Amino acid sequence: MDKLLFSLPVHEMPEIVRDQIENINYFCPGSYICIHVSAGSAHLMEDFRRHCDFENVFINPISYKTEWNSGLLHTHIGNYLYALERGASFKKIVLMSSNELLVKHGLEEYVSQYAMGCHTQIYDITADWGGFRTDVASDQRMRNFLESLKMPCFFAGQAEGQFYSNQIFSRIVRHYVSYFPMAPCGFNTEEVIPPTVAASLGACGINYALPITLCDYCTSILISPELIDQVRLGKGTLFARRVPRSLRSPHVNLSVLDKVFSVKRVPRKDCELRRYVRSLMT
Repeated sequence: MDKLLFSLPVHEMPEIVRDQIENINYFCPGSYICIHVSAGSAHLMEDFRRHCDFENVFINPISYKTEWNSGLLHTHIGNYLYALERGASFKKIVLMSSNELLVKHGLEEYVSQYAMGCHTQIYDITADWGGFRTDVASDQRMRNFLESLKMPCFFAGQAEGQFYSNQIFSRIVRHYVSYFPMAPCGFNTEEVIPPTVAASLGACGINYALPITLCDYCTSILISPELIDQVRLGKGTLFARRVPRSLRSPHVNLSVLDKVFSVKRVPRKDCELRRYVRSLMT
């Protein structure tokens, strides 16, 4: 089985982050977790250190600036580099968000079958998703990045639940730091840069899986205990309408629930849904 590094950017609620750490440690024991605290929440750093005091958890000492809808990939890159600096030995990195939770075992076995797991949709100016922006396509940094990959256009995909081998993520890191800053870039870098690198590798013959997280923000589905039970069973299909101006879900209207291990959105507070997931950890 592949040992995993979970990269987790956070900005609030240290006690809820602790709950997420316990969730990861239960469903994916033996993994590393690296936490990035946003620069805007750096005053909470000591609280995060106190609540997240686990042997397998690293708290990135560098708090990079983050802005809503302006890119988070630099925080994941910072976590990856810091984990390596700390001597962590892992095979895959999994990109997570602070409002998702794992709901079943078996993730290590699943990701060991693939070099990467991601969602790739080719840039389409006729699509109504706000991420397919002409200003991003024409940005000189993006054009240089695409030229280095010998790709005609960028790809995009769901950020949550992506996973990559060490070799592939180090390639993503090299391309990112060559053309983009360790700061917000004005677009969702985590939804664009890794999927574009993944698409370039896929075009060369590398197979890849789907992200491991089922998200509710792009469709009419509602994360509920009943839906979690279906995910845990891993059978059947979820059908739902796409929310206008959102990205197509990689999991809805397909029979792929056996490939889902995490769900989003789980509110960052003590609530019925969070308590239900906690009840599964027995």
